[in-house]
Amino acid sequence: MLLEKILEIIRKSWKELFLAGVLLGTLSFFLLVITQKQSRATTDLLIVQNSGNVSDYYAMSKSIDYLNGILMESVYSEKFLEEMKNIDNASISFLPFDKADRLKAWQKTVTLKKNTNAGIITAEVFGDNAKQTIKISNVLVDVLTNKNTLFLGQGQNIEVKILSGPIAENNPTMMQIFLVSCGGFIFGILLASFWIFYREEKNKNNQVFQHNFFGR
Repeated sequence: MLLEKILEIIRKSWKELFLAGVLLGTLSFFLLVITQKQSRATTDLLIVQNSGNVSDYYAMSKSIDYLNGILMESVYSEKFLEEMKNIDNASISFLPFDKADRLKAWQKTVTLKKNTNAGIITAEVFGDNAKQTIKISNVLVDVLTNKNTLFLGQGQNIEVKILSGPIAENNPTMMQIFLVSCGGFIFGILLASFWIFYREEKNKNNQVFQHNFFGR
């Protein structure tokens, strides 16, 4: 019964549903483009722990995963920004002076993801242009590769290797734009369908009430 009602709404009000989908899809597109930085640079890093003749690979994997987590959290710290400043102050000069605002802005600039099984960290840097994102990425990687002992401590025997990058590309990507626009279009149709269903049920109840009240 409900399915028949929905199909009836689609048949009678397909123009309204289509316009609602187009409207919300377009709105989603503009919101995505306006709120996102124009450039993104991606770097893949491999974390290697040199442990001599140790053959317990499961324990080694857990150890690398743990150290990856520490490194990732360290990137968002004030100490990490200080090390980047020492290497190239210009790379983070766009950040606010206030410490709290500075860390919040930095958290929006860098996104870190890890592949637990492979010991790989993917660093995404967002900025206004490719030159800026590449510069920030290079300094960030410099700290991770050459100064990781500041965050992990001595004796960990960790080596950070660059697998690829930094690779700059436009942000958001065409695939992201497509998915967000389609998602907005579909959501707009669903939202309009619920509204039309609610409106018709409300009108029907009002008619029944008026008939029962005035028809006596």
